[in-house]
Amino acid sequence: MNEVFIPIIIVPTIMLVIGWIVRTMSTNRRLRETAKLQTEMQTKLLERFGTSQDMLQFLASDAGRKFMESATVERSNPHGRILGGVQAGVLLLLGGVGFFAANPSFGADDGGFGHFLGIMGVMLGAGFLISSFIAVRLSKSWGLLKPSPLTEQASE
Repeated sequence: MNEVFIPIIIVPTIMLVIGWIVRTMSTNRRLRETAKLQTEMQTKLLERFGTSQDMLQFLASDAGRKFMESATVERSNPHGRILGGVQAGVLLLLGGVGFFAANPSFGADDGGFGHFLGIMGVMLGAGFLISSFIAVRLSKSWGLLKPSPLTEQASE
């Protein structure tokens, strides 16, 4: 591999890894604080019930059902995960195509490194897009994705 490409690959990789670590730590901290606040609020609410009969009546009401649904901190967000996969897929796919287009300008006689990066980008991008498509299909079949109002109006 040409020594010119080492800083081009290593520096962005290190920056991406550091960014990923910071993002993961901040997300974990936010989820932990949210769970702590929800636990405190739910504990205070449950302490207000004098008898178990009062609590059963509350849990049978609409507000009680919403309270039980809110007991889980992490909710499934298929829309965000699918959109993130599509975004990563499009970026990697276009990046791979860009490496293919810039292949002669890499300076190597055979253009092997640029060709390798192009193949990796296209393959990873296609993989993310296929994964997102499968996630949409499975989410719909499992009832996690509800049809949008626009889709319902178009089918009528």
